[in-house]
Parts: sequence; C-alpha cells; structure tokens
Amino acid sequence: MPPLASDIIKTYPSRGPMQQFRLAEINGFHCFRCGQSKKSKLLVVYADDWDRLLCNGCYGRLLSIFEIKSGTKSEDEKATELAQLLLTLYSNDQVQEAERRYRLAERRADILSRDAIRFIATAEFLSHALESASDLDWSPATIGLCKAVEIEVVERIMRPLAAQLRGANLSVDRNDKDLARVARFLARPESQPPELGAFSHFLQTSLNSETRRTTSPSIQALHRLFSLLPNSSWLTNIRGFHDALVKLARDFRNRAAHLESLSDSDYRACREFVLGREGLLWRIIFATQRHKK
Repeated sequence: MPPLASDIIKTYPSRGPMQQFRLAEINGFHCFRCGQSKKSKLLVVYADDWDRLLCNGCYGRLLSIFEIKSGTKSEDEKATELAQLLLTLYSNDQVQEAERRYRLAERRADILSRDAIRFIATAEFLSHALESASDLDWSPATIGLCKAVEIEVVERIMRPLAAQLRGANLSVDRNDKDLARVARFLARPESQPPELGAFSHFLQTSLNSETRRTTSPSIQALHRLFSLLPNSSWLTNIRGFHDALVKLARDFRNRAAHLESLSDSDYRACREFVLGREGLLWRIIFATQRHKK
C-alpha cells in the first residue's frame, strides 16, 4: 500500500473487485477509469491495486453493474437491466455524438432501427473508454450489442407478426408455457416486447413442434410471415437463425449477465459475431427483406 496523505479511519466491505476506504482527511488522487484528478475522503481500490483508484462516480457505475450481475433475477431480466444501465452512463449529447460517429463509420447503419443504433453506438463509445483499462468488466458494452439484435428481432419479426394477428383469439397460446411470453406480446403489442431468450424458445418450438403448427395461431402466423420473405430459408432452419440466437445468448449475453467479468477480447468476439461482415444483425436484415413492389 503506498503512503497516503492521511490515515484510513474506516474500511468498507469489498463489493466485487472493489473496496472503499474512508480517510481522516481529503486526499488527492487520479481515477484510473475516467482519467480525472479527484479530491475526496473516500477512496476506492480496484482489484487490491493501490495504483488503481476509483472516484465515487466511477465506483457507483461499476457497483450498479456488480449488483445487477450478482442478483437472483433471470438472465433475460439481468440483460435488460444492464442494457438500460448502459444508456445511463453518458449524457444525451454524448450518445447522439456516438450515433453520428457510428453512422459515418458504418454505412449499413442506416438500415438499422433507431434504438438498435443507439445501443450499438453507446456500446462502441464505452468500448473506446475501456481501452485504457482493458481488464475492467466489458459486460455492459457487450450487452449493448446483444440488445441491438433483440430490438431488430422485435421490429422485423415480432411487430409484423402482431399486426398479422390483430384481433385473433390467442388464448390457446397464452396458456401454453412454451408460447405464453410471446403470445402475451402478440395480443398486446403495446406491452413490453419478449426478451431474446423467450423469442428463441418460441422460434425453436415453432420449428420443432408439428402438433403446434396445426393448433397454434401464433406459430401458423409466423410460418405465413416467413413464407412472404424471399430469403427466409435461414430463418426456418433450426441450424440457422435459431442456433445463432442460442450462441449469442450462451457465449455473450448470459455470461455478461452473470458475475463473470467479460474482457476486451470477449467484446471484440461479440462485435464480430453481431456486426462483422457476415454478422448476425446483417443476416437478420437480409432474411427479413420483402420483395420490392
């Protein structure tokens, strides 16, 4: 431990890789996360390394991430909370600037939905900030990419499906444990859309259950929707769209929602899977395009 300007008068319990200390007097230090010089009686040490001190603002942000990841909620719920937290890390002006930069750097961005761009751009903005401290948890940035996929699935498949089923009786599906979460949204499309895990399970059921193809209005409508898409073969192949969603959840989203800290290499791998030349987002967009009239 390096010498301090004053004595430690209180040591707080560790919270994940962080521990907070109260000093007898105000001490000047440099926050390794935000790069700013600070003065405070409170110091936070990261990973037991006294050369890596955090200011209260950065400690609060990292603590929010830790509390979500250490909670008992489902992976879908944790992922949703982490995605929303990502958007609170920066001001609206910073997010808008990140969006403008992303649109300039990626010409294909114009075909994405506004919300998907917002999550991707903010994730990219955060990733640049984390590059100077690459062993910090990259989970929120990774979750942002996963959230962009979820948004495009909702906009390109779930909402058109809900429009097709407007006025239909979905009581059978709402009472089916494998279809209920999606069916509730299809019946009330103004409600919270289904998370990635719920849609993935719905898709798997629609592709594997011959019985439900004859009894479920939602699954029948999904296959009718796919039949209108000229490039839908990947969507209807269990080894295609469905397996890609499973991989996204298993390798990236679920890990980010748990206590495991994701690294910069995890983020880069997720970025390549989602936004690379043959990335998942672009495959979804290609597969859901309709014939031009």
